[in-house]
Amino acid sequence: MKKQMKIKLFLIIMSIILIMQFMTSYTNVKATTYTQTVKTGIENFPEDYKLKLQQLKELYPNWNFTAYYTGITWDEFISAETSVHLRNTVINSSDSLWKDSCGQVASGYACASSSILKYFADPRNFINESGIFQFLEMTYNESIQTEAGVKNIIANTFMNTNVTFSLNGNDTTMSYSQIIMEAARESKMSPYSIAIKIIQEVGRKGSSSVSGYYTASDGTIYEGYYNFFNYGAYDAGDAIANGLLYAKNNGWTNPYIAIVEGSKLMSNSYTNAGQNTAYFYKWDVIGNSTSDLFWHQYMTNIQDPSSQAKSLYNTYASNNLLSSSLSFIIPVYETMPSVNNLPTTIDTSLQDSYYVTGSDVRVRESAGTSSSILATLNKNIVVTLLEWNVGNANGYDWAKIRLSNGTEGYIANTYLAPCNTNTDTSTNTNTNTNTNTNTTTNKAKIDGEYIVIIPGTKNIEIASELNITEYQILDAEGNNITSEEYAKTGTKLKTGETEYKVVILGDANGDGSVNSLDALKILRYDVGTATISDDLKKAADINENGNVDSLDALKILRYDVNLIQITL
Repeated sequence: MKKQMKIKLFLIIMSIILIMQFMTSYTNVKATTYTQTVKTGIENFPEDYKLKLQQLKELYPNWNFTAYYTGITWDEFISAETSVHLRNTVINSSDSLWKDSCGQVASGYACASSSILKYFADPRNFINESGIFQFLEMTYNESIQTEAGVKNIIANTFMNTNVTFSLNGNDTTMSYSQIIMEAARESKMSPYSIAIKIIQEVGRKGSSSVSGYYTASDGTIYEGYYNFFNYGAYDAGDAIANGLLYAKNNGWTNPYIAIVEGSKLMSNSYTNAGQNTAYFYKWDVIGNSTSDLFWHQYMTNIQDPSSQAKSLYNTYASNNLLSSSLSFIIPVYETMPSVNNLPTTIDTSLQDSYYVTGSDVRVRESAGTSSSILATLNKNIVVTLLEWNVGNANGYDWAKIRLSNGTEGYIANTYLAPCNTNTDTSTNTNTNTNTNTNTTTNKAKIDGEYIVIIPGTKNIEIASELNITEYQILDAEGNNITSEEYAKTGTKLKTGETEYKVVILGDANGDGSVNSLDALKILRYDVGTATISDDLKKAADINENGNVDSLDALKILRYDVNLIQITL
């Protein structure tokens, strides 16, 4: 008996020791603290952020950038985000390299792999004209966020209508745009973010979460309840039923209440708590200790912030608001790697490896938009180029490519950019990458009514190159310019009765220089937010394939940082 008592006492003591050890370990983890600081201005960002931010600032002087130093090392962040299955997900039909081997799938989403998580979580991958909008501060600004802008967002959705509901005992009719604006005023959250979030949660056509009637998988009927943000719609079991039960418990009995109260809940839980960008909604890196971090994340889909960014950018662009004073808060981690690229089995150092430059780009069975779709590719997916310019159809030049899974198909040239910076997509051959100093003797050529020149060419060199002995160089007003001056876009060379327009290859904005401003002008033109005159199109088409697009912008950016020459 005494022996049994001793054994029992021993087991109790050991249990207490183990519990104490566990509590000590837990306390140590919980006690880990981080110093987080906020610094405003491009000069306060790390070097690998600065160049891209400066290019945006040149294009949009009223944009303001704030660095949010998280105090968290990159490895700590990735370790925490990959420690729980389904904390981060991708669509189950994604490339196998995007998915983890956890084997779990919920509501069509699978565990995200560490490598794809790193790509989408790295802020540096999205510092561009549209991607930057995932860092846009989401607070309400009545001077620039209007009902007209909301109407633009919801124009082709189920919300492009009026709804009648009971409010304070009275029947009330309001448009969805009016409801969203009221939600913005009460929640102090951007109405554009509210509208885009609703569309992402329930789709452009709406879902059973907002129809007002739903029969659950167990036969329970939910009538008169609405959940526009899918609060409580956990993947376990019947997700829609879970969300509608949440709506029922919170009294969300009509669209007005559901949108206004849901927005207030979202704002209080996230926006007003410091998680005030689409990026911070997804990645919870706001806090001073491990107990505050990583778990409070609105969604699991790692592509959600970049998707929101695209919608927000289009909204601001279509409402002519891009020149407004906008504030972007961008996180910075400690000990970040130099780069986090999209995962691929293709060797990106090879000359035939290319990035996809657009989103939702379709690979066709043959060259042409009417051909069968073999695959739809995300931006920055890497493919192998098999043949350039295999044909022209539907206004596009086409290339033949191979995907990482071996599928071969056709894609428009305009959506491809070389991974290897030595690759020139206009000829698919190497170019010298050592310096901007053009060593080629081909500095000028006549092309119809134009004389096309490379940057850094003097007027006298144009004449010498073209074997012209008698000539005049004239500015836009017809005044003579000396031969020793550097040539500028917009000038004219007159010889005898013939007059040519002079354009610098790459000078898309006509200021006489070739730099990141020209690249940004081309990118804006490519997405429809800027115009370029016919003369400047001649200059902007740097690869001379007849199109002004992102490939031209890419070559200019490479020229601007001394990676390639611009040649004729």
